[in-house]
Amino acid sequence: MSSKYNLKRFHPVQKRYKPHLGTDYAAKTGTEIRTVGDGTVVEARYSAANGNYVKIKHNGTYTTQYLHMSKIGKGIKAGTRVSQGQVIGYVGSTGLATGPHLCFRFWKNGKQEDWLKEKIPPSEPVLEANISSFNAKRDESLRLLAEISTTGEKKLVAEMPNQTQTAEQ
Repeated sequence: MSSKYNLKRFHPVQKRYKPHLGTDYAAKTGTEIRTVGDGTVVEARYSAANGNYVKIKHNGTYTTQYLHMSKIGKGIKAGTRVSQGQVIGYVGSTGLATGPHLCFRFWKNGKQEDWLKEKIPPSEPVLEANISSFNAKRDESLRLLAEISTTGEKKLVAEMPNQTQTAEQ
C-alpha cells in the first residue's frame, strides 16, 4: 500500500493539498488487476486525471473503480458482466500518476468512502470439498509473503506449520 484514503494529501503531480479518495497499491507495470466482486462495468475508458480506468457497479450499494491502468482488459467495456477475481486491466501509470500503481476507489450508496474502514458483508464460505486446496494455496501465499524483505535481501524463512492441524493432531 503506497497511499491511503486521505482528505488532505499533498498531490505529488499537482503539488497541492487535496483529498485522495482512494487507496493506492504500488506494483510493477503490467501486473494483473482483478475485480473485487461480481458486477457490471459502467465505465471503461481514459480520462486525463484517472488515465485508463474501469468502474464496476456490484449492486445497489457498492461500486468500485480501478485507476491508472497501463491498459484495460480484453473485452472489458461498459455493460460487460464481470465475476469476482476476473482480470479487468493491468497496472500502469496513466493519468496523473508518478509511477506504476493501482488507485482503488470504493463507493457506498454513491459516496466515495475509505474501504479499509468499511464492514464488508461476508462472501460465501469455502465449500468443504475445496477446503484442502484453499488451505494449501493460503499456506503457499503466506510463505511467499513472509519472504518479502523491505531491504531487498532474501529472507530465510522457517517452514510454516500446517495451519489446518488442530492441537489434538
